[in-house]
Amino acid sequence: MLTFDALAETSEFARKWVPFVKKYDIEPRAPEFYFCQKIDYLKDKVQPSFVKDRRAMKREYEEFKIRINALVSKALKVPEEGWIMQDGTPWPGNNTRDHPGMIQVFLGHSGGLDTEGNELPRLVYVSREKRPGFQHHKKAGAMNALVRVSAVLTNGQYMLNLDCDHYINNSKAVREAMCFLMDPNLGPQVCYVQFPQRFDGIDRNDRYANRNTVFFDVKLEGP
Repeated sequence: MLTFDALAETSEFARKWVPFVKKYDIEPRAPEFYFCQKIDYLKDKVQPSFVKDRRAMKREYEEFKIRINALVSKALKVPEEGWIMQDGTPWPGNNTRDHPGMIQVFLGHSGGLDTEGNELPRLVYVSREKRPGFQHHKKAGAMNALVRVSAVLTNGQYMLNLDCDHYINNSKAVREAMCFLMDPNLGPQVCYVQFPQRFDGIDRNDRYANRNTVFFDVKLEGP
């Protein structure tokens, strides 16, 4: 229930966040990491409305975080009779180990518009079926379930997989990955493209080499 409610809040926030980042070419587009950057955020910005809009958007994001915190606090106290949805019916996933598959479209062709009236990318909540005696906490199985759902809803040709603690620091990364898949010569031999990870908030000595300094700062930049 927590993930479902959090995604509902996220879809509402996206109606304001998406037009803002597109209008001002914001990078990265993960709001938490954009607002915490210690950089000159006015650099290369020439539109007078940017400062006002940024201030308003930061306030919107902080209020969004408070609503998410409230959902987390609420989820810690599970009602004895189980969770109830807004229409008064029991939440199908009250038994976390035994429930049918659940699909809910939050954004898309059925009214998924941003604050400027533009259609937003489709956002769908999917919870795979759970039954006793079956292992259902494996990533591969979850992705297989998503593929089956996607085949019905969008029939998209490409899939982007992100862990819950990852964000993309370049909004054009997906398109750049597709260049490998659509290459007329190499494309038929490529089915998987992986972006290397670079971690934030690591310890000063980087004892586990999480920043991949040699790869990012030497090999990619070249001589």
